[in-house]
Amino acid sequence: MDIPVKKCKKCHEVLHSCKLQCPICLSDDLELTTIKGEGTIYSYTKIHTAPKQFADQVPYYVVLIQLDGLNVTGRFIGEDVQINDFVVLEDIKNECYYFKPVSN
Repeated sequence: MDIPVKKCKKCHEVLHSCKLQCPICLSDDLELTTIKGEGTIYSYTKIHTAPKQFADQVPYYVVLIQLDGLNVTGRFIGEDVQINDFVVLEDIKNECYYFKPVSN
């Protein structure tokens, strides 16, 4: 599954889709595109105490994923997570990315 992003037409920086201006060159000439929703886990944390709307889902992992040109935060679908694990985007719900591990 691909992730919608914006790309600066001036300096080619890849940005989150909600951005209105490039933080590198300050251009507002951005184009909508996509990148592959696959990458490696850079960091993670396990949530044991969550806000009320997520309390029934604890414990769960929040992961920082290094994609091609962009880092994103999302939820990990699985029980065991390790730094440098390869993951793919499974779903996007309520602007949250859900990643699952890739089986070897």
